[in-house]
Amino acid sequence: MTHIIDQISHLDKILILGFAREGQSTERFLKQRFPHLKIDTSDQKDNPDYLKHLQEYKLVIKTPGISPHKPEIVAAKKNGVIFSSHTQLFFEVCPSKNIIGITGTKGKSTTTSIIYEVLKANHKPAVLVGNIGKPALDFLSDISPNTWVVMELSSYQLMDMSASPHIAVLQNIYPDHLDYHSDFAEYKNAKLNITKYQTANDYLITQLDVPTKAKKTIFSISDFDPQVKTKLIGDHNKLNIIPILKISDILKLSKTLTYQAIENFQPLETRLELVATKNGIGFYADTLATIPQATIAAIDGLSSEVETLIAGGHDRKQNYSDLAKKILNSNIKNLILFPATGSRIWEEVSKLEPRSINHFAVTNMSDAVKIALHQTTSGKICLLSPAAPSFTLFKDYHDEYEQYKKFIEQSQ
Repeated sequence: MTHIIDQISHLDKILILGFAREGQSTERFLKQRFPHLKIDTSDQKDNPDYLKHLQEYKLVIKTPGISPHKPEIVAAKKNGVIFSSHTQLFFEVCPSKNIIGITGTKGKSTTTSIIYEVLKANHKPAVLVGNIGKPALDFLSDISPNTWVVMELSSYQLMDMSASPHIAVLQNIYPDHLDYHSDFAEYKNAKLNITKYQTANDYLITQLDVPTKAKKTIFSISDFDPQVKTKLIGDHNKLNIIPILKISDILKLSKTLTYQAIENFQPLETRLELVATKNGIGFYADTLATIPQATIAAIDGLSSEVETLIAGGHDRKQNYSDLAKKILNSNIKNLILFPATGSRIWEEVSKLEPRSINHFAVTNMSDAVKIALHQTTSGKICLLSPAAPSFTLFKDYHDEYEQYKKFIEQSQ
């Protein structure tokens, strides 16, 4: 198989499609490696016709956020244009083969971050790259053959990959990003690419029984060591930690230092975090819970104390029937729901109707917080866990998180 980097060496020009952080990093790398190469860029924010000239190039480095199903991209591929990515380039040129890649629908950022902290605590040279860190190619000068590269990988990044990490962590796979992928099967296959190119010398740590050539470890909640102390809440976070324990065994790390690093790890912002206590009410933010399964896990993690749930957001065609059952089987008394999926969540709850729940439809965070303060009993919890992406009313999950904190702080 010819590497993309080798193909670039024989070209006069290439196109970088999408020119945000990752595209700019790709340009810097290619300018340094190939000073005589003509590098064109195209980005939607600069030009509404940014896809118009794809077929003028033999090779396009595409940002993961641009759907491969756009008609212009499909047509260009049919006409022989090769599409690759920043991530593929990094795998080809990385000086170290010690790459740990982490994917899964939920939990990958937490797992990735703790792995990095555990390696540092064990005095291993390590860098944190990809979805959760700076663009991977920016770290090349910091990486030696002995460096451990810890890399969070999304389905977007994995979809067209023809390389896999030395140690792959594949967590859960639930329906998600169905506004980007053609269907759940395509999304799942993209995730499975993390092990597709592994060999018998590699490792796969997974919750799923999937085919692989690598040494496979299938884990479940029963593998969690009760001696591990953590500030993270819920069984879903135990499942985030177990792969770290497996990696620690593979690398023969100090059990003491590994457990200390896990115990010291602070929850990431926007992940089931206690952001304020007001009028005796604990306000938790979990705005990265963009699928119903994540909100179910958050309710389970906080147990019977959740009295108010704020949910709803951008519609990605998720099924909310299981979330409705969880709400009705919990002690939740108040539902504060944003568009567009708030009405769908309420519709599923209403179908079941075994008990009375207060229902409030709101269109801004200020009203949501006011209602939560008025309706939630002192000593109980208000949980913001959208079960959907935040785009309908907010810029993104972090904007929703910041607005939640702001209006709690400003409330009387």
